Amino acid sequence: MDAQKIMIVDDDPHICEIVQVYCDREGFISACGRSGTEAMALLRTFEPDLIVLDVLLANENGIDWCKQARHFTDAPIIFVSSQDEDEIKISALTYGGDDYVTKPFSPGVLMAKIKAHLRRVSAGRKEQLLELPGITLDYYAQSVSMGSTAVFLSKKEFSLLSYMAQNVNRVIGVDTLFQIIWGMESLEDTRTVAVHISNLRKKIESDPANPERIITVRGSGYMLVADN
Repeated sequence: MDAQKIMIVDDDPHICEIVQVYCDREGFISACGRSGTEAMALLRTFEPDLIVLDVLLANENGIDWCKQARHFTDAPIIFVSSQDEDEIKISALTYGGDDYVTKPFSPGVLMAKIKAHLRRVSAGRKEQLLELPGITLDYYAQSVSMGSTAVFLSKKEFSLLSYMAQNVNRVIGVDTLFQIIWGMESLEDTRTVAVHISNLRKKIESDPANPERIITVRGSGYMLVADN
């Protein structure tokens, strides 16, 4: 099993060092972002399994960073902060946080919380995966894995791909896709299906102009192809 990855977002080098030392002891791979900008770039490349995030970053707000990060990851986020006010805790947990630890904290307690959240995520993983040859849908992360590469999708893109994956190697009409994903009350029209299919192909096809996974069946609709 690959080592799980912990990302620390904190402008205090001492905190980063302490948490990383304890992560190493537990067999985790760790990385630290010292600013919101640095951490956001690291988020895309490091792809953490869990994030430890300071509420107060230098000239930045950790809660705002969390809200932005939630567009790219569903990894558990544990806030750490010297602020103990209920309003801040509520805000942190409302806008994407999973836990809140007040500074000064025991590194051992933080590690116990990290492991508890990772166990919770892992326990539901198998039930939330749909595996096809060469492609795996993760219902928890709303993402697709192609080999070791994770691809994050919009909600509509994931819903489209998910429905097609549940009907793999079957042609699905455009009207059917539109009604199921957008609903009869939508102000959109069926042309939006083609737009989202095009966006999906850009993310999961090696050559979007000549798709091999999501093919167009002229006059009928689309089909997700998976070899047996």
